[in-house]
Amino acid sequence: MEDFSDFIEDMELQDLPLEGGSFTWRKGDRQDIAARLDRFLIFEEWEVSFRKINQSILPRVTSDHNPLLLECGNWEKQTSYFKFENWWLKTQDFNERIKDWWNSVTYMGRPDYILACKLKLLKIKLKEWSKTLHGNLGIQKQCTLNQLADLDLIQDQRTLSEDESYLRAVLTVELEEIAKREEVAWRQRSRALWLKEGDRNSKYFHRIANCHKRYNNIDKLTINGANVTAPVGIKDGIIRFYQELYREAEVWRPQFNPRFQFMINEEDNIALQGQLEEQENKNSMFSCAGDKAPGPDGFSMAFYIQCWEVIKEEVVAAIQNFHD
Repeated sequence: MEDFSDFIEDMELQDLPLEGGSFTWRKGDRQDIAARLDRFLIFEEWEVSFRKINQSILPRVTSDHNPLLLECGNWEKQTSYFKFENWWLKTQDFNERIKDWWNSVTYMGRPDYILACKLKLLKIKLKEWSKTLHGNLGIQKQCTLNQLADLDLIQDQRTLSEDESYLRAVLTVELEEIAKREEVAWRQRSRALWLKEGDRNSKYFHRIANCHKRYNNIDKLTINGANVTAPVGIKDGIIRFYQELYREAEVWRPQFNPRFQFMINEEDNIALQGQLEEQENKNSMFSCAGDKAPGPDGFSMAFYIQCWEVIKEEVVAAIQNFHD
């Protein structure tokens, strides 16, 4: 058994999570002796090739062992929402581009409304820009590879000129830079914050991101005793569950009398109710990790930190308005 465990470790095989139960073998008159003896083990390349991989238990009929079903493929395409890519921050003149878009339109109204409108405008601009060469890693990589392939064809026919050799060197450096940005993108998706960029962990980040997707994906849900597999039915069932969960049924409220409780002094009371200054907001913002999961607006903390000088006026005004 020790040799088999060493073999699994040496070959870097992975044991997928088991769905539908914890054991695959049962024995005894009451079937009270159970163990997990059966499993699928996969190579790392398999996980990269097939993102949606599940192993689940099937009902057993006469055998002591449950059959196992291995399913693999891709997840159903869903409507994606905007997510800010941190590697955009490393592109040339990014802050200037944000500044031009941010100041291109003026809105009237409450500070939080103005901030929401400007962020919404920024999403539209960034989505459009992300489809261009400078904002899309896939396009950049393919374009660079195509140029290198053309140079290879030329070299098959003759020796490269000095300018062509220089172009190959430039393209090679560009390809390395694209690889670094891909690493930043996959690190953001994996949220493995304890690893640093530049450690050549792109494949690891890729696997972690796929693992998160696999755990967060709901293929089947039991609703009122029935198994539902249709995405629309699962979505409706989840919505109904939380609507009922947060619906208040109680009418009684506990009474609280602060008269006999310890209270803070007047100085602390004034400090707590005082206006939030710009530096306080900045310190709070800059203390957050840039790769943390984005909020509902889709922007990461790294965006707010790097573009603080551009957006700080609207952000501080919205926070102070909320405080008031």
